[in-house]
Amino acid sequence: MFRTALASMAFALCLPVLAEELRVPLPGRDDLVIDLPAPWRAQVRRPHAELPPSVAISGPDAKALQMLITPIWPVGSAPKAPTADELRALVQAGAARARPKAVESELPLQELGAPGKTGYYFSATDRAPEPDGYKHLTQGVLGMNELRVTFTVLVNGAPQEPTAQALELLRSLRRAPATKAP
Repeated sequence: MFRTALASMAFALCLPVLAEELRVPLPGRDDLVIDLPAPWRAQVRRPHAELPPSVAISGPDAKALQMLITPIWPVGSAPKAPTADELRALVQAGAARARPKAVESELPLQELGAPGKTGYYFSATDRAPEPDGYKHLTQGVLGMNELRVTFTVLVNGAPQEPTAQALELLRSLRRAPATKAP
């Protein structure tokens, strides 16, 4: 019995713990749904009701992990999904802007794909971070139907695990029918 209880507890510890499901309303569109791991926190910033919101996410230690996610929709009457080439070009331009301040001489693009999503990102190490700044940057864009979801991940300390968690959060983004206000 003890062995079964121990195995059940070990299995439960391997499952991701969700603190909350954050729904970000997008005017005239399905909501963007973000599954935040416990104890991550998020704040939706919306300067104007018709402009895209930005979601600021912090890990358990905000000085160790910060994320910014911004869903951007096309302007005009015929929404079209961005192509993989358009997404790649956006991220390549971001990598070119980051390269002069990076330790790395090359910032290769990585694919960030998941079912129904296409995306790219790059990672860089800041050569001279500002005081209270972040040393590691991962930045990119994810296409979700007509949305372009831009993201920035900032990390201090060893970047591998928090960056991997942030990328997994991005892969798990989804859309859901907009909720009606009470």
